[in-house]
Amino acid sequence: MTIASGGAGDITLGTAVDGYQTFADAGVLDTNVVRYTIEDGDDWEIGIGVYTASGTTLVRTVTESSNSDAALTCSADAVIFVTLTAEDFSGNAAPIWTITPPSSLNLATDGSTAVTLAGVAIDEFPVKYSWDGYSGTTLFSDSNLPPQLVSAPTFVGGTVSLVGASTQSNAGSFNFRLKASDGVKTATAITSVSLDFSQPVTSGLLGVYDAANSNSYSGSGTTWSDYSGNSGPNLTLLSSTTYNSSGIGGKPSFSFSALDSVKTTSSLGSSATILIIVQINAPSSLPRLVFLSQGGSNTDPFGFSSYDGDSATALVSQAQYRLSSNDSTTANTLTIDKVDRSSATRGDVADLLYANTGTSAQMHSIVLHTADLSSGFSLQSRVVGGGGGEVTQGQIRALAFYNRDLTTSEITEIHNFYKSGYSSNSHMPA
Repeated sequence: MTIASGGAGDITLGTAVDGYQTFADAGVLDTNVVRYTIEDGDDWEIGIGVYTASGTTLVRTVTESSNSDAALTCSADAVIFVTLTAEDFSGNAAPIWTITPPSSLNLATDGSTAVTLAGVAIDEFPVKYSWDGYSGTTLFSDSNLPPQLVSAPTFVGGTVSLVGASTQSNAGSFNFRLKASDGVKTATAITSVSLDFSQPVTSGLLGVYDAANSNSYSGSGTTWSDYSGNSGPNLTLLSSTTYNSSGIGGKPSFSFSALDSVKTTSSLGSSATILIIVQINAPSSLPRLVFLSQGGSNTDPFGFSSYDGDSATALVSQAQYRLSSNDSTTANTLTIDKVDRSSATRGDVADLLYANTGTSAQMHSIVLHTADLSSGFSLQSRVVGGGGGEVTQGQIRALAFYNRDLTTSEITEIHNFYKSGYSSNSHMPA
């Protein structure tokens, strides 16, 4: 920049020399300390300056100069620029992380949802953030993306947005290196970034089905496929079941609006655990909901029977409409959003699950433990009582079947796996 005034004292900065930026445009902030050089004909001066944005002045402390290490008396031809000296390379410390990026991160698998990775570093000089990555000997950059990403990472300060691919062939992981530089030295932090299309808990997994996974559902047709690699049976989507490419939280799901919506007549075993990611609308009348049935029809309902407003009756005491599919078997466990609700009343469960007037539609994780699915499975939502029946509505995102019970920590892990794809707790509880 030119020097508008100052002589041998504090400098008032002028305009940027052609082909260069002002200090402010280059990222120098109010009260920042910079290394500077002044050139005035054959004379020169190197020093440390404190920049003031108001009035664009620089308070200078001379380190060395052609004037016997004293300040130059600047002429109208003098120019000043930000520079580096050997001292900066040997004595300048790298930026310090005050918020260190996480050691690992899972990408969303729908090809559009951005997952954020954040780090914050401080330094006496302005900090700029960038990235690179690697897997083995392969290096990644904006021009050579890892297969797990569909687009180059975008930055807002040290917060990076990463969009994962939607095809299982791109599954895998790479090392993402976030870099914070003060222009001389760079601090780095490495995060292992993964694109994983499988359930986080695979032991005993019979099959997993996800409307948001293109390997499970392509967006058309009536077949919903297991993508676990365990040869789970295909599920049939009935005519009342419609595909939403953008359901709750922008995630694909299936809307259901009839007695039966998803079914299979293939055996899933006599002691299966069912995990469902679902949203249920509150019935408009006859509010006793019977959810799920054994076999490929609605003739033998089981699962649970909730009844909005019933604050006295325990959920597990409802004859055939209880957690077990066998009337002679003691009722088993129901878990909703990671919490055991087996001892809840029917009204408690209705309050947890129903979306009605004044309540936003929200996905929930439901785990039904140890059900007999030897003759198949049907997702059916029937409201019974009062001499008639009504069908409730909702959206289903995913189903998973296990040949064993799940532990509390495993249920938490699975819930968090699906929750991580939703940007807000209003879409799915934390």
